[in-house]
Amino acid sequence: MGAQVRLHICGNTRKIVQGMGRLGCAIVDLDSLSPLDAARQKMGPDQVLLGNLNPVTVLMNGNPETVTASIAECHRLAGPRFIVGAGCEVPVTTPPENLRALCEYAKTHRP
Repeated sequence: MGAQVRLHICGNTRKIVQGMGRLGCAIVDLDSLSPLDAARQKMGPDQVLLGNLNPVTVLMNGNPETVTASIAECHRLAGPRFIVGAGCEVPVTTPPENLRALCEYAKTHRP
């Protein structure tokens, strides 16, 4: 049907991450409990990875500086085929300035 598939499985998927990469999904969205560098190593350089910023400790409870630093580290670990995003659902009480910092990173940093 031509649709792109994005896979997200909540929780620590480090034991099944290689299999997740073999499913053929366009994007694998990783929870904050799954290390991006290990996922990259097991899935290879062509898989698009999304995430995995901790949505509570960093995005909700952090500040714009910690959000920016943390997503930059996610990007470094994932490599160039990366989409900026939280590691799970964004809490409703997340400060708007933290979401703006996440969006600003996405706008200004390319693969």
